[in-house]
Amino acid sequence: MPEKLTPKDLQQMKAQGKKIAAAVVYDATMTTICERAGVDLLSVGDSLGRAYLGQDEPDDYLVEEMMVFARAVGRSAQRAVVSVDMPTLTCKHGPTEVGKAAKRLKDEAHVDLTKVDIRTQEEELFEDVQAVLAAGLGVYPQIGFPTFGGSTGIRSDSAARDHVLKWARKIEEAGASIIDLTNVTPEIYTDVVMSVKIPVIGGQTGPEADGRIYVMASVTGYRMEGFDSPDARMSAAKLAYDVAKKGFANIHAGSWKSGAATDIAAG
Repeated sequence: MPEKLTPKDLQQMKAQGKKIAAAVVYDATMTTICERAGVDLLSVGDSLGRAYLGQDEPDDYLVEEMMVFARAVGRSAQRAVVSVDMPTLTCKHGPTEVGKAAKRLKDEAHVDLTKVDIRTQEEELFEDVQAVLAAGLGVYPQIGFPTFGGSTGIRSDSAARDHVLKWARKIEEAGASIIDLTNVTPEIYTDVVMSVKIPVIGGQTGPEADGRIYVMASVTGYRMEGFDSPDARMSAAKLAYDVAKKGFANIHAGSWKSGAATDIAAG
């Protein structure tokens, strides 16, 4: 069994100039795939609301729902640090509820971190960061600016730079393990990375960051967005569709074979 990484190991990677490979996952199978591929940080992301729970709004998932996925990834991860997004609905009930949820994630799912999104509400939600730490769980705050699709939302002005620098330093001083910084230019990203000792990673950033996070459902195409696109992008959803269509057609025709369903997956 590989040696389990800790948040301190991720910080040491930054100190040594090593980049951190991170992935958003929701289940045991993708956890194992990513670990075999060399991932350092696994994040059970709030995107599960749409991807796995069929919710129209990504922030509608509950702690109870998140715990199912947190346990699955926490049980399956052998090496990577595991983080779980704190539900937005929990944050709306204040730091006391955030602290309770953090303790449950620590005690019941055995994860290492929880990500608390404090973008655009840092003053109001900073107590959530402190509540997680008080519960004995590592914290992974998200700062920066919301995404509005494509490249829109990326900030380059001096006010944005001053804002994210302030909060990066403040959450580092509070005891955060790692930072997720979104929607700033490479120049601002570089300034933040150089200003704090803890790692700063993101989903849109380039090599100026301490690492990069991929949403595995997106990069493998295991989602319905783009399913009908005519281009040749990778699509695990299309593969699953082709296999299912062939199999169901065999059943309807009464021509399937007994035993394992390997015949429909071939060719």
